[in-house]
Amino acid sequence: MVDIELKSDEEKAEELKAWWKANGTSVIAGVALAIAGMFGWQQWQKHKLAKAEEASGLFAEIKKPEVDSQKILQKLNSEYSGSSYAALASLTAAKAACEAGKTDFCIEQLKQASNSSLESIATTAKLRLARTLISVGKLEQAHSILAEKMPQAYDSLLSELKGDLYFAKKDYAKAREAYDKAILSSAGQNTEALKLKRDDLGDNLKTGA
Repeated sequence: MVDIELKSDEEKAEELKAWWKANGTSVIAGVALAIAGMFGWQQWQKHKLAKAEEASGLFAEIKKPEVDSQKILQKLNSEYSGSSYAALASLTAAKAACEAGKTDFCIEQLKQASNSSLESIATTAKLRLARTLISVGKLEQAHSILAEKMPQAYDSLLSELKGDLYFAKKDYAKAREAYDKAILSSAGQNTEALKLKRDDLGDNLKTGA
């Protein structure tokens, strides 16, 4: 049989005291750091939530006709630039600017929104920016945007805009090809407007215009 050393309570206590003397300081420091880290994380989360609520409030204000929307937009873009509300505000401002014929400001805001960390907002802004650039004849800038990789969900719209770009460049064969691709990837959406764009290319393709 193997002898098993049975330690007395006093011996165990002495060993524990010795271990604590050697390691107690580091244990206390580790616990303190863990508590401080948890407290710091909670404070950071509260700070982020407060900032998001502030940005949300400003975004709600920007839609009111009686407020200085330009001032609020500037504040959102400078103080809350990382929030989705700043990007959404830029999209809203861009839409109003385009409808009012203020193309330069529209383009500026769409570029701002295209930098959003939220992929859906950034992609929407890029596609609207490309459409606007095509409408004002800035075709190479639009081409650069449409050459970027976009989420698959936007395939139909991306192909349509490529068709518009090729049409503006008078490359009607490529425009027809892009419109066909947009129709095929439309996933059951209404394609009547796309078919009209494609069919309008008929005479150009025949004449080689």
